[in-house]
Amino acid sequence: MKKIFILKGGADTGKTTKINQVAEWIITTYTVPNTIGLDITNYRKDTFGILTIGKLKIGINSAGDNEKEVKKIDDLFRTSDIESVDIIICACRTKGKGRKHILNNYNYGKGWLQKFINIEKFPKVDIANQTARDIRKINELKTWLIGLPK
Repeated sequence: MKKIFILKGGADTGKTTKINQVAEWIITTYTVPNTIGLDITNYRKDTFGILTIGKLKIGINSAGDNEKEVKKIDDLFRTSDIESVDIIICACRTKGKGRKHILNNYNYGKGWLQKFINIEKFPKVDIANQTARDIRKINELKTWLIGLPK
């Protein structure tokens, strides 16, 4: 069964940043090429593409603020040299057409195990709670990914 990990949250909750930090962890830990356009000097910049660890393919799409951005994950399967994607890491808002697209197209009935990771929103001045949340959510996603074949 394929897996999809969706960071779900409102605007300015750091979904893109968290996905990019986990992507950098994958690239560094498993010594794979940066094939997603990751800019380690700007984690807020959206990334898209596939990281390959041996035969395992991990699709990354950090853009998820609207339906058009969410639907980019469909493009991971349209690339001619990609046989399959085993894991997707992406973002979406808490409601709307983008979230519905994931629910309707990447569900258990279609062979996908969905895991929504909710990103709580804190006031911009609440740095302590934001930092604690970010560490918790990054570690949660890493925990789901630990044990990937090297």
